[in-house]
Amino acid sequence: MPDGVASVREQAVFTTAPASLDHAATRSAGVTRFREGVVATEALPAWWSDPSLPLVYVTFGSVTATIGLFPDLYRAVIARLADLPVRALVTLGEAGDPEALDPVPPNVHVERWWPQSDVIGRAAAMVCHGGFGTVLSGLASGLPMVVMPLFADQWFNAERVEAVGAGLQLVGGLDIVHGLPEALMRVLGDARFREAAGRVRAEIESQVPVEESVAMLEAFGRAS
Repeated sequence: MPDGVASVREQAVFTTAPASLDHAATRSAGVTRFREGVVATEALPAWWSDPSLPLVYVTFGSVTATIGLFPDLYRAVIARLADLPVRALVTLGEAGDPEALDPVPPNVHVERWWPQSDVIGRAAAMVCHGGFGTVLSGLASGLPMVVMPLFADQWFNAERVEAVGAGLQLVGGLDIVHGLPEALMRVLGDARFREAAGRVRAEIESQVPVEESVAMLEAFGRAS
């Protein structure tokens, strides 16, 4: 075992990640896992002509549009969604200009930003880049997903999502966007993905409420 991993396993660990998203080699026996509270959600505006279609939330976070992947990545994804029996909300982050993607198909709506909690609780699936916060928020709501990792820790997160059965990963940058329709329809059509995401949700719900973290950290500090 690498020295760094061994060192981590010997320390007290405080995290919001459920055990199923950890790699087995890095799990610590002294870990305390927290969960964030559930935020009440507001209804989405009536953007689409057919609200009966399953809602797909598409987000690549707030950084992706700043590193040369806008607008090409977003245009490619939207083009693959155009003929699917879904309605999609695509968020860009503040660096992305929705008008740069016009015209978009009738089943797609684009915003710079929308409260994630308002979307995730109503979505049937998510397409994302695999950022930790996005993945954790989705799984905390039992949301299956297609993950297209782009940078940083996203390949690891994508691998774990697929490993636990809560979604599929598409690896290869812009070249793999053509595989999105098949992957998304699989995630929407096979109940096993939602069931697996539901198991991770239950795991997260069993974790310590984050409101208790301050008292626990203070107690840990006094004891160390």
